[in-house]
Amino acid sequence: MRRKVSLVYAATILSLTAACSSSLDTASDTRPLGSVTASPRECDLISANAIQIATGFTDYRALGTKMSGGKFASCSVIGGLALEGELGLVIKIHEPSPVSPEGLENTKVATGGNDLPAGLRPGFASQRKDATGQVVAFVYGWTPDYQRLLSIEVTKGAPGRDSVADAVEFFRQLKPLLLTSSR
Repeated sequence: MRRKVSLVYAATILSLTAACSSSLDTASDTRPLGSVTASPRECDLISANAIQIATGFTDYRALGTKMSGGKFASCSVIGGLALEGELGLVIKIHEPSPVSPEGLENTKVATGGNDLPAGLRPGFASQRKDATGQVVAFVYGWTPDYQRLLSIEVTKGAPGRDSVADAVEFFRQLKPLLLTSSR
């Protein structure tokens, strides 16, 4: 009789452990963003699929702007289809950069930013809190002459996602298009 109780107890513990482990495993979303410029696109450049993965939005509006000459300037993604919505992603090219080299360094230090990987520099990735207390993951990357700055902010990341990693991946794929070409 004692042996049966022990076996039942052990089976119960194992099933509870398995249930807890499986719920922890599903909390982390590690799907790759894929090509951040794949079709269908929003703002004539950003993949709808990558937006949905990074922000968790299923319904959203994307508002794009262009510079003179038709070059990409920005893409802002707002959750929901109503007039008011939560900002989820902002990708913006600044030409010229509105921030001085010293200002960029100060922002990096103040936010505890980390340099981008070797092939993506100059630039850094970090997090900060916005006016509402929401954590915003961002990347600032620029041309060596500081004339152009590409900023990517994941202001509403999908649950379980690493928003800083997502911002860096957007930057990795968009840098050749937006910082080195005339797009």
